[in-house]
Amino acid sequence: MTDESEVPEIDTWEEMIAWLVTSFTDQPVGLIIDLGPSDYVSYVDDEDFEDEDVERVVCAQVHVLADGVLMVRRSRTVLERLRLDDHAIEGLELDRWFFDDHFDDCTDGYVFTRDIELAADACAAWFRDMPGAPSLEQIGCDYEYPVSLPPSRSSSVN
Repeated sequence: MTDESEVPEIDTWEEMIAWLVTSFTDQPVGLIIDLGPSDYVSYVDDEDFEDEDVERVVCAQVHVLADGVLMVRRSRTVLERLRLDDHAIEGLELDRWFFDDHFDDCTDGYVFTRDIELAADACAAWFRDMPGAPSLEQIGCDYEYPVSLPPSRSSSVN
């Protein structure tokens, strides 16, 4: 993944889609990419807050699953970092938007797809077309890479 110093200047939505396609390609299973207002800071870390206390913020999140599948989630509230119990894709229906309440924080649907351009376009279109979304210049991006467990070590018991 490119670090912030390597992010190209992006002046059009087409350039944003092209950059997202590059950013989503050949990534490790378990990577999470968050997109949203670059200046947003969440102050909600209290477990006693109510749903009406959740700030409205247009954002998108991409999870890299197994076998080249991406899960794109779109929301008008901050998306939590999911701790998936499995990244396998067996049984998932691809290329169909779901609007059920499977994820409490996901207000505007999610899709599973192998089509990287579809995933990139879904993210860019969300910001381009949603009233109140950050402008192209205001969109920020955050990557959370998966952490590997240490390699197995042979142990000797004395």
